Amino acid sequence: MDNQTLTLNVHRLISGLVAQGVRYFVVSPGSRSTPIALILAERVKKSPTLQLYVDVDERSAAFFALGIAKTQQVPVVLLCTSGTAAAEYLPAIAEANLSHVPLVLLTTDRPLELTDIGAPQAIEQTDLYGKQVKKAWRLALQTPGSTNAAFVSFQSQRSVVVALTTPQGPVHLNLPLRKPLLPDLNVAPPQLKSLRVAPAKKELTTAELSRLKQELSGKRVLIIAGPEETQTYRTVLLTLSQQCHWPILADNLANLRGTNTVIAHYDLLLRLFPNLPTTLQPDVILRVGGTPVSARLVQWLAKQTLPVYLIGAQRQLADYSYATTEVVAADEATVLTQLTANLPQQASDYLVRWQQYERRLVASLPPVVELNEMTLIQQLDRSLPANSHLFISNSMPIRDVDDFYSGRQMRELVCNRGANGIDGVVSTAAGMATSPGQHYLLIGDLALFHDMNGLMMVRRYQLPLKIIVINNNGGGIFSFLPQAQAKAHFELLFGTPQNLDLKQVATLYQLSYQRVKTLAELRQALANQVQFIEVLSNRRTNVEQHQALLRRLRSALQDD
Repeated sequence: MDNQTLTLNVHRLISGLVAQGVRYFVVSPGSRSTPIALILAERVKKSPTLQLYVDVDERSAAFFALGIAKTQQVPVVLLCTSGTAAAEYLPAIAEANLSHVPLVLLTTDRPLELTDIGAPQAIEQTDLYGKQVKKAWRLALQTPGSTNAAFVSFQSQRSVVVALTTPQGPVHLNLPLRKPLLPDLNVAPPQLKSLRVAPAKKELTTAELSRLKQELSGKRVLIIAGPEETQTYRTVLLTLSQQCHWPILADNLANLRGTNTVIAHYDLLLRLFPNLPTTLQPDVILRVGGTPVSARLVQWLAKQTLPVYLIGAQRQLADYSYATTEVVAADEATVLTQLTANLPQQASDYLVRWQQYERRLVASLPPVVELNEMTLIQQLDRSLPANSHLFISNSMPIRDVDDFYSGRQMRELVCNRGANGIDGVVSTAAGMATSPGQHYLLIGDLALFHDMNGLMMVRRYQLPLKIIVINNNGGGIFSFLPQAQAKAHFELLFGTPQNLDLKQVATLYQLSYQRVKTLAELRQALANQVQFIEVLSNRRTNVEQHQALLRRLRSALQDD
């Protein structure tokens, strides 16, 4: 078989991806992907703007790519061989789909004549990811002729455009290949006909803006800012909030906490007052960002009958509270800028009332003197450097951060809040650590166990990731759930202690290690740049400490 056609079309594939802004490639080794991997490696060697990472575990690789794309706001390409290797991508794809992260998946495949016929390493890869991807296509890289060559060039560019089009998400290119698989590395890339796409509608019309302005003017407006990984509208949202005296209930992943109009401890308030005090009730709710971490906030939203506006084209009607009454399907930053320019300053004591409750809650929190799972969050808030990145595992860590992180410094908090899984956390954080700056990961022992392979990428590429592991020997969140009442089978089915020796884990991956038992030791370990910090905890004691805190807060605010 002529390898000239294969070589030129692989070049066209890569050139098309690069032409649409791809700079990062994450490859997992395999035989069927040989021609693409070899030509890609040659192209990367000759181009300082391209970056290639190799991860032998496809599941880890996909989360690693997710971490790059989430934190750097760029499309990332994944490449793997055929068979179950491609199936390993699915958990990260599900997360990317729900959190709107642009990934381009290149899965090489056996040719048609080797499918469903008993050939080795051949599974049905057409539409392998189903509804978890925005679009899926099949590309024939070994078909000769100018028409197919043009199609490869066009479709490779189109894949990136679709991934980046709002709502963003993963796309799939399946690439069946016949042997021989070795390309000609002496062939130069052919000329590419580039594809340009005009941006979609970004702003409101004059009539739309006038109507929204009328709905909001003079009202007690409550802003709910959910998780948001881009920084495009944070500044203007704060400006609008300050100008109109509108409080912002800011999810920890909105990265807005620490400013005077932001209310950080609303989840604790809702534990004490599930319906909110009368003086805090709004007339209108304005939502931006994704679904908040706080289930109590979503439950409160579900009971509202007032107008709820969801701004943004990325997450149209992604609202499981069913409270949204209108979607403002335009760019958030542009809409908020339009509102700021057209709404006058408003004098209102509504914000002041929220601030009073926030101050009372903060003043009622116990002093940070002993190390536990709650004070760990408060100490990290005090100790981590400004402008650093903190990746937070799902399950208990993200909930405690939502409750106890005030935002004393401007930092970027990141979490996989699309599908909310605890798999792939280490790998995603490692992907985050490819970006400039200081990087930290807060994770539990079970989530670490799920993705210890991700530590190999930290070691292999010497990534600047400091890992803080809360080791309560099992699934700590279940101790807060009704399952805890099933005492006869609780440890077997839900507690699931693994008895991990985390010092040995750190040693295996050549990471400096320290176990800390006090806040002073934690501060010292962070200051000394220890790579792997273990914080011991007890699940039962942790529940008791959380319950004692709620009793303390309820007593402090009982007059309300």
